[in-house]
Amino acid sequence: MLGGDQEREQAADALRRHFVHGRLSTGELADRLDRALRARTRSDLVAATAGLPPVWWEVAVGIYGARWRVRRGVRRARVLFSLVRAWFKVNLVLVVAAGIALVAGAPVAPTLGAGVAAWALASLGFWHVWRRSP
Repeated sequence: MLGGDQEREQAADALRRHFVHGRLSTGELADRLDRALRARTRSDLVAATAGLPPVWWEVAVGIYGARWRVRRGVRRARVLFSLVRAWFKVNLVLVVAAGIALVAGAPVAPTLGAGVAAWALASLGFWHVWRRSP
C-alpha cells in the first residue's frame, strides 16, 4: 500500500527521536532518513524504522485518533437510527393517509401519484439530513 507525506514525516520524526535518545548514529540517521523520505510504500517505511522500538508517544496519538473515530461512528449510528425511525413513521403516515383517501372514494391514480411524490420528497429530505450530519 502506498504511503503518504504524513506517514513519511511521522517516520522521520520517529527516527529523529531515536537519534536524540542515542539509538542511532549520525550516519545511520542520515541513511534511514533518506530511505524514509524517499519511501513510496508502507513496507519501505517499515524497513526504514526496522530494528527500533516503537515510539510510545505515537501510540497515544493513535489511540486518541481511534477513540475519536469510534465516537464519531457511534454518533453517526445514532443519527442514522433516529432518521430511519422518523422515516418509517413518515411512511406509515403516508400509507395511512393514502388508505383513508382511497376508502373515502378519492380517485386511485391521483392519490397514489401524490403518495409516491410525498414519499420521494420525504426520502430526499431525510437523505439530505443524513448527508449533512456530523
